[in-house]
Amino acid sequence: MRLPSLLRSLLLVSAAMVLASPLHSQATDPVPDLELVPSREMPKATPPEEVPAFLRWLLHPQKHGMMLNLPMVDTDPNRGVTYGVMPIWVIQESSGDRIEQIHAPSLTYNSDFGPTPTYRYFYYPKDDASLAVRTAVAKFEHEVMGQYDDKTFKDTEISVSLLAQWNRDASQRYYGRGPNSSQRHQTNYTEEYIQYLASVGVPFTPSSHWRAHLSDWLTADKISDGPLPGLTAFSTQFPKSSQAASGREVIHVERLTVDYDTRDQALTTSRGAYLSVFDEFSAKDLGSEEEYSRHGIDGRYFFPWDEEHTHVTAAQVKFEQLLGNAPFWLESRMGGKYSLRAYGDGRYTDRGIMVGNVEQRYIFYRSKMAAVTTEFEVAPFLGLGTVFDHPQIMQGRYARPVFGSAVRAVARPQIVGSLDIGVGQEGVAVFMDVNYSF
Repeated sequence: MRLPSLLRSLLLVSAAMVLASPLHSQATDPVPDLELVPSREMPKATPPEEVPAFLRWLLHPQKHGMMLNLPMVDTDPNRGVTYGVMPIWVIQESSGDRIEQIHAPSLTYNSDFGPTPTYRYFYYPKDDASLAVRTAVAKFEHEVMGQYDDKTFKDTEISVSLLAQWNRDASQRYYGRGPNSSQRHQTNYTEEYIQYLASVGVPFTPSSHWRAHLSDWLTADKISDGPLPGLTAFSTQFPKSSQAASGREVIHVERLTVDYDTRDQALTTSRGAYLSVFDEFSAKDLGSEEEYSRHGIDGRYFFPWDEEHTHVTAAQVKFEQLLGNAPFWLESRMGGKYSLRAYGDGRYTDRGIMVGNVEQRYIFYRSKMAAVTTEFEVAPFLGLGTVFDHPQIMQGRYARPVFGSAVRAVARPQIVGSLDIGVGQEGVAVFMDVNYSF
């Protein structure tokens, strides 16, 4: 079949779209995880007679690499539809087939936010280290971001991650606090922040599945009314919250994370378990303007039903609880691709969150060529989640069920592309994403 051959070639490079959102907002987790960058594995060559005309237009081999003309379509319940183009220049090492650099500029358009030019650069100094840079500017938004990851720092088992970012995101939504917040109170606000995140990880023992990470996160946030038409101004709908966010607020957080990981792959997972437990705190003695703590747990399990991993059940449970006082934009948030796939990011906000998801993945097509396996999956899913002030007052009537299905394209071990369609109590939501395992 020609279509899988096309997708196999594109998927191995399309990880450049991991950071493809022109302006990347903070994740639902208030202390953001460091983002993934594209794999530096070059896609295997496809015989010219098997290359369809569409692929010949998209992909242009070079002496040391390739050029791709990649169309972009992104859907987001908060931003709406964004479309554009992304020419990608992939540069190989002069003495091998490994990717050394990726240049990925793009020009996108959104009816509410207008045109956005973005430039991305990826550099791979060694097999398990990467540098990513991204910059963008638009009518309401801008961003400058740099990120460095090294899994074997100084040839040891110590991992090091660094992130610095200046971002202005005008797409944020707020509905009020609590599990019964109403869509009628929906507002749009702009979040401008400067942040850095540094993390160091060490195994308990050499080659242990247990690992400890210490993270230091500093951010300075400023909240203002958003530009989207047809919504009540944030400062009018939530005057107390807007007064609390009238200036730039500095938050300094220390986090200790202990995780256990037996997954076969972090991205293209088909078996194994992952457990992460964290505790973090923000204190005025450390230069933070708020004092609070937060603890949480994230557990995931992947069970293959056969040796070929054609049927895999994937399950996740996540719990968080905040203690003390934190600004509303740092409270626990539910909704979006990474928590409950029938609502936009941050649809529900409170001091605590509990979410569970389970999906049954079925591979309906699998192809292998030159040691690269491409799989196409359908993955119906169910989810249930709620937010709360504290667990003792959690109420079942506010549990939000979702159901739907994802279509996933997997190029092991590097790339996952997915389209998720979820149905909840407020309708249908669609998400497109690259490189999220679940």
